[in-house]
Amino acid sequence: MCMRNYRGMDYNGGYPLCELSLEQFKHIVTPELLQQIMRPEPRQGTFQPVLHTRRGVTFNGNLGDFASARDAVEIVEYLIEHNVPVYINTNGSLRTPQWWARLANPNVVVGFALDGLADTHHLYRQDTDWHKIIANAQALIAAGGRAWWRFIPFDHNRHQESQCQALAQELRFERFENIYDGRNNGPVFDRTGKFSHQIGQDSRPADTVPDIKPLLQNHITWYDAKTIRHPKDTPELDMRCVHQVNREIYIAADGSVYPCCFLGFYPHTMNHPGNQELRELVMENNALEYPLEHCLQWFDRVEQSWQHASIATGRTYQCVVTCNRNAR
Repeated sequence: MCMRNYRGMDYNGGYPLCELSLEQFKHIVTPELLQQIMRPEPRQGTFQPVLHTRRGVTFNGNLGDFASARDAVEIVEYLIEHNVPVYINTNGSLRTPQWWARLANPNVVVGFALDGLADTHHLYRQDTDWHKIIANAQALIAAGGRAWWRFIPFDHNRHQESQCQALAQELRFERFENIYDGRNNGPVFDRTGKFSHQIGQDSRPADTVPDIKPLLQNHITWYDAKTIRHPKDTPELDMRCVHQVNREIYIAADGSVYPCCFLGFYPHTMNHPGNQELRELVMENNALEYPLEHCLQWFDRVEQSWQHASIATGRTYQCVVTCNRNAR
């Protein structure tokens, strides 16, 4: 489901291939900012964002994986030097066991995406190796690190949840998490667009092989829609904005800053529902070009958009479908 592809087929809807180096990260996330993260009491006239409700920094893999970044370990070491807790979500299939062992620290939690056992995990986590992930997690644990098993339930792996829990306990994972997030079912294709398998129930006749061309066209049309309507677009809003409530900010891999990861889909380049309206709101938000405080100035424009009657008239799409409690 990652937007760097379409159901497994190579397709880039405008995602720029990029990463933050250690020096770029230090430029944005300064020691002064890290002190504010760990001491978040508001003080008059002082800029004090908190990057995660647990008071720390989370690498959540919005459009890529933590382990693919060249300076990933060095960035974590920088944060540890400043006593900042680090939370990492990863598919865990990159790098070597020795590399993962370097992340063994009481202030670092690594959540490994393990959606089943060896015979089911790969059905959603394409191109990952279950055995390699387990080896990487075991290396981290053996070095004294903290590993969590993060399990997304699908129709094809629900029956394995108790086995996964038992294995997680046996391998000394610190925690097992069922992180159901409503991910879609549907056909899965290989990189060339050839049908591979189905996730979940399929309403088509059993002998019908899905064709990716019309599916992809519908996907592009949906993302490019000028007027978006959604069944969750309720007249009354009850927003639980993670930026407002948790005082978070999200920093993308090119240094651009957003209120949350849900809005951080590169609105000026990527096809994504609501990006058309978001392009009108985002301004001067790259922290490699402007001071971080300056990069937050446009956030108020997002909140102001909630005063519109609907998505079609200007409300931010992602805010409505993700954080409007009346829409659930």
